Amino acid sequence: MNIVRAPFLLAYAGLVIALVAAVYTLSLRNNLALMERTANVRISQAADRLMGQLESYRELANFLARHPTLTAAALDRQLETSEFLLRQVLIAGAQTIYFMDRDGDVVASSNFEEAENLISRNFGARKDVQRAANGSLGVYHAVSADDLTRNFYFTRSAIGDRTSSLGFVTVKVDVAQLEFEWRIDEDVVAFVDEHGMIFSANRPGLILRRLTADASETQTGILTRYPPTAVRDFFPYTTTRQGPYDIWHFGSGTPLPQNALVFSRFIPTLDMSARVFMDLAPAQARAKLEALLAAASMALIGLVLLTLAQRRQALSDQLELEEAANARLEARVAERTLQLRQTQEDLVQASKLTALGELSAGISHELNQPLAAIQNFAANGTKLIDRDRVGEARENLTLITDQIGRIDRIITNLRAFARKETLTLDRIDIAQVIRDARVLVEPRLRSEAVELKLELPNTPIVVRAGAVRLQQVFLNLMGNAIDALEAQEDRRIWITVTEDSDDAVFTIRDNGPGLDHPEKVFEPFYTSKEVGASKGLGLGLSISYGIVGSFGGTLIAANAKDGGAIFTIRLKRVREA
Repeated sequence: MNIVRAPFLLAYAGLVIALVAAVYTLSLRNNLALMERTANVRISQAADRLMGQLESYRELANFLARHPTLTAAALDRQLETSEFLLRQVLIAGAQTIYFMDRDGDVVASSNFEEAENLISRNFGARKDVQRAANGSLGVYHAVSADDLTRNFYFTRSAIGDRTSSLGFVTVKVDVAQLEFEWRIDEDVVAFVDEHGMIFSANRPGLILRRLTADASETQTGILTRYPPTAVRDFFPYTTTRQGPYDIWHFGSGTPLPQNALVFSRFIPTLDMSARVFMDLAPAQARAKLEALLAAASMALIGLVLLTLAQRRQALSDQLELEEAANARLEARVAERTLQLRQTQEDLVQASKLTALGELSAGISHELNQPLAAIQNFAANGTKLIDRDRVGEARENLTLITDQIGRIDRIITNLRAFARKETLTLDRIDIAQVIRDARVLVEPRLRSEAVELKLELPNTPIVVRAGAVRLQQVFLNLMGNAIDALEAQEDRRIWITVTEDSDDAVFTIRDNGPGLDHPEKVFEPFYTSKEVGASKGLGLGLSISYGIVGSFGGTLIAANAKDGGAIFTIRLKRVREA
């Protein structure tokens, strides 16, 4: 394709190379920083481990320096003292423990039975002895000329009950015994003294190798600590710089990584530097992997761009054919759009007819109770007039007028529902609405011998709802409860209103047979009664459920534990300001 030009490919290739190099460099730098943090942790762990292993021997030297058995018999009973020191060696696991007089001559030693024992040797010039003479704990490390073992020495001035020094007690520790468990460490860790000598390490091949070989420095300290036959040269290596880090490069056949990141920290307690050699290969591998992922991503992006360019060229070549096809397609789309619009209008009309059908089916149910009340009041009014009780008849006419107004409000609510209008919600006392509903249902309660027990609060419980619609819900639930008691001899209904946190809770319970399917009672046209003009259409609970929902509340049906059905309405309370 002529859109793809060689300069574009070259420029993109250069961009990919630069990005890959940048990703590799940044990733390697981040990995090196992570390795530095890991190295500090490794150094701390190794130093803490070694100091923890040596701590018991340090304390042993302090303990023996004031032990009454040792201080009492050290100078006078040498054999008894040596036997005591031997017991301490067996208990503590030290290599050797010996006692020196104030001149540094060994007068008792735990290895007194061995041919190469230390008795009569003088160590007065050794640094740990000199430091102990000044009242401090002397710490020293060296290689024994007798058996070439590496040892730590802890020396303390022995005082006992006296104020002046009797001599010195030294605890000698074999370092090789401490290193036994170190070899499982993943990273190489070595402890290097001030002469550049690796005195201890978790790789045996590094031990007693000297990192520095400056001919101008004094050899006195080295010869004092290390016999010439024990010292070896360090492995050949070269160094490079990677940012702020030094990379050491070793040949094959060494116990060290071929490319090692080296970190060092001085440990004052040991008078040595802990040095860790971390393998650079994993960091390089991670950096290469991230660089390869970046290259693959750029290659994928380039492939997508190339594909898009080729597709655009192909679309441009077929533009004339597509324009004709698009014209035909637009005509078909316009035709289908017109059909869809007509179908949508038909669906809207069908939805309106369905809603009107549901409302017309529910009107008779919604108006049944107020009409029945009007009929009762009218019949009673006629009888009262016949008996010349005009005042009472006038009261019945007033009640009839109230019920007609109530019917008007119900029809207004139903008309508003049909128009999808939202009627204003008022602050009403739920207990007062229940009392009003009871007045309307009282004649039926008496005629059917139903006992209604009300438990209403003394103080108002205010909710936000429509008084007429909420009263219709209560009347419907009361009427259903009365219907459910038709076959019962003892007929009772309990109504309670309580407060639960932020809710007002209305419950109505009867002692009837209960509900066969509580989960279905709110479905339209579901009824357990005989369907007909005198019974029901199965819409009352469905309408009540919708009314309560419009108030932001819930209506739940269930069977009571003691028998009968129980309906619960929860509405949000309105707190008084």
